[in-house]
Amino acid sequence: MTAPTELLFDLETLINSAQPRRILILGNIDPAFLNDYCEQKKILNQDCNVTHIDAIDIDRIWEINDRFDVGLALNLFEHINTSKGYQVLSRLRDVLTPQYCVALPLSHQDDNSDWQLTDLFSFALSKVAEYEQDKSGLTLFKYNIDDYKKTPDWLNADNWANPQLWGKYWW
Repeated sequence: MTAPTELLFDLETLINSAQPRRILILGNIDPAFLNDYCEQKKILNQDCNVTHIDAIDIDRIWEINDRFDVGLALNLFEHINTSKGYQVLSRLRDVLTPQYCVALPLSHQDDNSDWQLTDLFSFALSKVAEYEQDKSGLTLFKYNIDDYKKTPDWLNADNWANPQLWGKYWW
């Protein structure tokens, strides 16, 4: 299965905005779609390392101890069970990378996908776009730790009982 052209374009756009030097690609997708990005990095005398793991070798993800700038998961979750998919998403978020993108088919009444929208929201993923392909759809989600939690307005000295003590005592 090849990814829709629009999906690859959106992923390239996200990669260009993040400017990563280390990229992890998971799933049955040819990493050659990032060749232009890596060539741009070479022109700027910057490193660009792409690590690719196919869906059949997904258990190798637990052997990786390196940290990546960006992770991409395409054509992966269709080939592994939901339980393992949860583990992969957790490993991406907690250990491997501060930001990643995931493209997968969501469950509808007339198909056999096990992934629900709420499953992905529970991993703090935000929906980016939807794509139609071969009578089925893919949905692109992204996670970025920098966008995860904004500091609330009430968390400042003005809203404390004793604002004059703000920052003086730690307990």
